[in-house]
Amino acid sequence: MVGELRFRTDLYRGTAPFYDRYRRPYPKELLADLRRRLPISGSGRLLDLACGTGQIAFPLAEYFAEVWAVDQEEGSVAYGRAKAETRGITNITWVTGSAEATALDGPFELIAVGNAFQRLDRQLVAKRMYSWLQPSGGVALLWGGTPWRGDRPWQRAMTELFEDWMARAGTTDRVPAGWEAAMDEDPHEQVLRRAGFQYVGGFDFSVEQTWTVETLTGFVYSTSFLNTDALGDKLRTFERALADRLLSCEPDGTFRELANYSYQLARKPR
Repeated sequence: MVGELRFRTDLYRGTAPFYDRYRRPYPKELLADLRRRLPISGSGRLLDLACGTGQIAFPLAEYFAEVWAVDQEEGSVAYGRAKAETRGITNITWVTGSAEATALDGPFELIAVGNAFQRLDRQLVAKRMYSWLQPSGGVALLWGGTPWRGDRPWQRAMTELFEDWMARAGTTDRVPAGWEAAMDEDPHEQVLRRAGFQYVGGFDFSVEQTWTVETLTGFVYSTSFLNTDALGDKLRTFERALADRLLSCEPDGTFRELANYSYQLARKPR
C-alpha cells in the first residue's frame, strides 16, 4: 500500500459554470446498468460524494427518496443548489464540505463518486463510506472520458499544447507528480477491499461524441490544471492558441471521438 497523495483543495475554484455546461453527462446506459446491478429500491437514499454541480445527483434523483450532494467547493455546491431550485427538484440536500471530514448520517443505499476518488484520502473515505452504507448497499466509482486522450491528430495536438501551456501558466504543480503511477500501484479496487467491501467489478461503456472549438475550450476550463483561475491574464492568449491548433487539424471545426466511460461497483456485505 502506497502513502496517499495530497491534492490541493482549490483546484476547481471558479469552474462550476464550465463543469456543468461542458462536461458530458454519464451515459444513460451506464446509469441504467448501475441501477440494475445494485439494485436500487426506489425508496432509499443516495450520497453523491465530491458531487461537483450534481453530475450524478441530478440524473439519479428520481430513483431515490432522498439525495445528499457533498463537495468541498462552495461554488459548485451553490451552482447545483440553484439548478435544483430552477428545476423544482426538492429531494437533494446540498452540503459544502470535504469527503474526509463532513459529518453524515447513514444509512445510504448507494454512495457514488464521480471522477474524484483519486483526489480523496481514499482509505479514510472508503472506511467512512463503509460506515454510512446499509448492508448490501453499494459504492460506485464513476469515470468519464477526457476528450483529448486518444490517437486522433486533434487529440495529440491538444495534449502537446497543454504540456506547453501548463509550463507557461505555472500550473504543473497543481496535482501531485506521479499520481497516476500511484493509482496503478494501489488500485481503487484494493482500497475498497481493505475497507471491507466486496468488489463486484468494473463495467465499460463507449459513446460517439462530437466537439467544437467552443465546447473543447469549455471543457478545458472545467479542469483542475488549465481553468480560468489557473490561466489568469493569459486566458485570451490561450484561447487563440487552442483554437489555432485545433483548426489546423480539423478546419471544419468538428472533432469526433469514441469516448470511454466506466464505473466500479463494490458492496457492503449483509
